[in-house]
Amino acid sequence: MEVIHEDRRLDIPGVRARTILAILAANRDRSVQVEDLIETVWDGHPPSTARSQIQICVSQIRRILAAVGRKEALATRFGGYLLRLSPVELDAGRFELLVTESRHLNADGQTTEAVARLREADALWYGTTLASVPGEQVDAWRRLLDERRGAAVEERIRLELTLGRHDELIGELEALIAAHPLRERLHAHLMIALYRADRQADALQAYRRARALFVDQLGIEPSAELSRLEHAILSHAPHLDPPARPRPAAAGPVASTVPRQLPGDLADFTGRHKLVTEIRDVVTVDDPGPDHRGVAPLAVVTGPGGVGKTSLAVHVAHSLVDRFPDGQLYADLGGLSTTPERPAEVLDRFLRALGVAGAAIPDNLTERMALYRSRLAGRRVLILLDNAADEAQVASLLPNTAGCAVIVTSRARLGTLAGTHEVDVDALTAEQSVALLRQIVGERILAEPVEVEELARLCGWLPLALRIAGARLASRPHWRVSRLVERLRDRSHLLDELVHRDLCIRTTIGLSYHTLPERTRWLLRRLVLLDCADFPLWVTAPLLDERASVLEDLLEQLVDVRLLEAQTDPTSGATRYRMHDLVRVFARERLLAEDPPEVRQTLVGQVLGAWLAVAEEAHRREYGGDFTVVHGSAARWPVPPAVTDELLLRPMDWLELERRNLVCAVRQAGALGFDELCWDLAFTLVTLFETRSYFDEWAETADIALAATRRAGNLRGEGITLHSLGAMHMFLRDPGQAERMLTAALRILGPLNEPHAVALVQRNLAYLCRLRGDDVAALRSYEAALTGLSAAGDRVGRAHVLVSIAGIRLAQGDRSAARALLGEALTICRDAGARRVEAQVLHRLGELYLHAGELDRAESSFQGTLDIVRATSDRTGEAYALHGLGTVYGRSGRLAKARVVLTRSRQLAAQVVERLVEAQAWYELSQLADRDPVEAADQLRRAADIFHDMQARVWHARALRALEDVSG
Repeated sequence: MEVIHEDRRLDIPGVRARTILAILAANRDRSVQVEDLIETVWDGHPPSTARSQIQICVSQIRRILAAVGRKEALATRFGGYLLRLSPVELDAGRFELLVTESRHLNADGQTTEAVARLREADALWYGTTLASVPGEQVDAWRRLLDERRGAAVEERIRLELTLGRHDELIGELEALIAAHPLRERLHAHLMIALYRADRQADALQAYRRARALFVDQLGIEPSAELSRLEHAILSHAPHLDPPARPRPAAAGPVASTVPRQLPGDLADFTGRHKLVTEIRDVVTVDDPGPDHRGVAPLAVVTGPGGVGKTSLAVHVAHSLVDRFPDGQLYADLGGLSTTPERPAEVLDRFLRALGVAGAAIPDNLTERMALYRSRLAGRRVLILLDNAADEAQVASLLPNTAGCAVIVTSRARLGTLAGTHEVDVDALTAEQSVALLRQIVGERILAEPVEVEELARLCGWLPLALRIAGARLASRPHWRVSRLVERLRDRSHLLDELVHRDLCIRTTIGLSYHTLPERTRWLLRRLVLLDCADFPLWVTAPLLDERASVLEDLLEQLVDVRLLEAQTDPTSGATRYRMHDLVRVFARERLLAEDPPEVRQTLVGQVLGAWLAVAEEAHRREYGGDFTVVHGSAARWPVPPAVTDELLLRPMDWLELERRNLVCAVRQAGALGFDELCWDLAFTLVTLFETRSYFDEWAETADIALAATRRAGNLRGEGITLHSLGAMHMFLRDPGQAERMLTAALRILGPLNEPHAVALVQRNLAYLCRLRGDDVAALRSYEAALTGLSAAGDRVGRAHVLVSIAGIRLAQGDRSAARALLGEALTICRDAGARRVEAQVLHRLGELYLHAGELDRAESSFQGTLDIVRATSDRTGEAYALHGLGTVYGRSGRLAKARVVLTRSRQLAAQVVERLVEAQAWYELSQLADRDPVEAADQLRRAADIFHDMQARVWHARALRALEDVSG
């Protein structure tokens, strides 16, 4: 593992630093948690100083990167680190790019250049992959890289065999087989190379060696493919002969009855290897099967405008010229233009190209179809029908002989045509987009890899947009890529920039848009008000006052012309819709031009009100009512009860499904000045953020709401948002920051006569008092909170406080009082259906039974807690429940089970940043009867460190006393 900057090797000191750098590189642009780094570096047995050692290593790496101006490449993310690199800054990324380029070159018939790229890719290796870097995660990456290298070497040899280089390959293949004896393709390549070198006996001997190896080492026979190859060698099968030299084309003019109508292929056609293969396989099938005999193979290439359907189809057609020696017919059917081609006109041109004199062409469409099919009978002709509008336009142009083949491109789906194989064309991958830009612009873009990736993203990875951007750069050699990127970043002028001569994204999208009915155009424009990546059907209702069935039909019209994409969500099974970025820019232009500002403002308010209405109902169903939450006066959009019933069968699952959209809604509300709606929605979402430990989203949405309420002078919203932030810091075990936020919230809310909100703040302040060991102050705050919650009718909030007071009574040894409080709390929760708070009651009951020595009842209570929290995917609650069960197992002598469960509790608590449980799990592990004193001391030190960081004084003192005992 090494870093090179401008031919200078940077020294990475120490195995740990190299291991950390390798893990971060393997997860390029993705955050890696500190716990995962610790787990890998120390193989599951870290010292108590592991976290600080990780920080030291990260600091060393950061200093090394800073010395060459790349300090920003190593960023800190919540709970971990992230290495920001472009793909080509890693050898692994350069390798993948070269392999991809090779694939493209070979698909274009440039096999020699493809081989050169693969040799360049293999040259990136020297020595063992990631030598001297330990760790299970690194081993997994090492195996992945080695497998990809092996596959690339095998592909390169296959291509070299097609070039007739068999003699030169034999020695290399024998060396490779010695190093990798179980890679079957290498054995096959060696057999072919030997046979083509006139060494049939050696080829057969190579097969026998391979067979013996597989039988001896694996106990299995080689694959059927290798056996067939042996048989082909024995029978001198013609397909094994060395590739023939290409023969020069025959002199003389081509007969007029062999049409060659294809448009020119693109010299810089890039990517799409899988789609090229798929289309070729469809149209070159030898036996279409009994259901399709007498029908020409038909590939329909569909996709949105600008995605490269025509380029792909033309490229495939050119690659098949030798398979269709009787000619190729081509017609642009006009698609969505105002004057699409009529089938009769296209047939007239096709018949003339097939040698029919003009005077002999019938006037009647039916007779033209019959003559056309007669002319094609017994011939092998490829027909390319570009830009079809619908099935009716295509049906008259299809031959009825299986010897011919048809490729159709269309923005619409043409599934009703007999024998159709539909090929969906989507945007390019980021890697393919960069490769296309490199083909168009040249090598100069390699100097700005980050800017090139951003340029591809701004073009939406759409081939037409990429070609326009590439053409602009190619025609302006004095422009840096960053200059064009800067111009494209202004989305209000993005489509103005994506124009070059006769190429224009706005025109391409506009063709689809202007063919739509008026109400469908209305809906498309308004969909941009949904500021989210994808969306369900129900949320479009506030945009257009129509029945759900009508809205679905309008959305499907947009899908049909590829202005929207539809897909089925794998978890919910519901249909979700997505708009391409460039279509979104176009639709926003039309929205600003055609819909007045007051209409737009009203519609956004209705959409945000709909999100809030369903999120509010989700909380209500999870808690049994509007408990432990306060709401504002923002208008809700009335979502029909039947819709909410369907959506909220499992409320927490719905909140999880729509999490990103709900966060986007908070952002949008804050940006547009809907301050009341913003804080209300952000506070409602704490139901999800707290349960599933989404602390980043919790912090972001609360910060947005705080800024929005302060701008608007909304004191109530500001106070409640400060309470939310205080609760978040409380969960993150930052008691100092939590207390500052909660105290500020109390200062604002107290004078506003908000008893419910004040009671919620007092409840959390009481918890902080308890954490400090001040039970007197905690009881005082809890009692004040009870008064406010009772006055507000917040029964579940009251039950939550009763659980906390029971914890204090239990610590004081008053089990009778604790039992009575918990009994009341459990009754409240079960009456309200508040399963989540019920889980907390059961957990506290488990603690009570544990103190009383009633281990069976304690186990039953903790198991009840575990069942509830797992049903709602509450990982924080699961950490608590497992800690309780592990403690019971330890006290009852089931030590092996206790160790497993407590370790899982500790790991889960670390993942969800529930540090109190993490420390308590370390403590309980140290108390197991069969403990090793050295290991127990290490566990207690870990626990004490966390308790100290959290200012949990009682627990810290307990851990120190236990440490003295075990060390004494």
